[in-house]
Amino acid sequence: MAQYILSDPNFSDGTRKDVIEKIVGEFRDKPGVKLIGYEPDADFDRLPVEILGRPEAVREALLNAAGQAYQHIDMEKQHGRHPRIGAVDTIEIYPAKGITIEECREFAEELGKELYKRFDVPIFFTGKNARRPDREGLTAIRKGNYEGLRDAVLTDPDRAPDLGPAKLHPTAGATIVGALEEHDAYFNVVLDTTDLAIARKLASYVRGKTGGFTNIQGVIGLPNTHRRTGKAVTIVSCEVSNPLKTPLHRIYNLLKAEAARYGVNVLAGQVCGTIAAEVLVQTAEWYLQLEGINGPWDYKSQILENHLLELQG
Repeated sequence: MAQYILSDPNFSDGTRKDVIEKIVGEFRDKPGVKLIGYEPDADFDRLPVEILGRPEAVREALLNAAGQAYQHIDMEKQHGRHPRIGAVDTIEIYPAKGITIEECREFAEELGKELYKRFDVPIFFTGKNARRPDREGLTAIRKGNYEGLRDAVLTDPDRAPDLGPAKLHPTAGATIVGALEEHDAYFNVVLDTTDLAIARKLASYVRGKTGGFTNIQGVIGLPNTHRRTGKAVTIVSCEVSNPLKTPLHRIYNLLKAEAARYGVNVLAGQVCGTIAAEVLVQTAEWYLQLEGINGPWDYKSQILENHLLELQG
């Protein structure tokens, strides 16, 4: 059976079209790699990319794209609102088809080693590759963002990278690499307010370590622009590590109820990047109070595209 890996690297430039094209060009029209999509975000100054493909082709594409980012992004000049520690902030690897999580862990391990060897950029391992429990998620690694980490690694052994000396690359910073069993859901809730204090309070209500949902580690309140109207708004941006255990509708409803306490309306939800069909079916099941999905048929057999995929092999 053919093996396929899913990866969603994040690069720290969401504004310069020439740099974005150099990075994304390393994924476009490459044999064995499908560029699912990319979405530069000027507010975050961040470029999320999603790709799917055969392991060796994905590896080369990631290395080449990283080389472009390291060459053209200077972290001393980059000041994005999204948490980040390097020109290539994160490269996460997920099993898509015909490949085990252990094989993905080995893939991520070798990728991290090659990034350091080829570009001299220090590497932090996360997910299944984490050397310590606190690095299984991104929060502890990114504490203080690039600026804070740049200074902390010089004096605090606990902040040192897993590969490389106790200092960051002078322009490229550091990169986080790791394999994860399930693809995270990146879910934003758009608030009809410019009051950043309210957005940050709501973020604390859903963040796992401040009393919210266990599976939400990365969550932040940020200023943003409403996509449809161009209106200034704020968002609560959530990284959900297991959206089947912490469904999107539950996050949305909690934030909507808590926002109402401050007289704030929720304008929209935003799913960033791809998401498993099962996650959306789960939300549809809740809102529509579906009974058929819970009956003798299960959702997988009720979705036509799943049957077509089986026929295609």
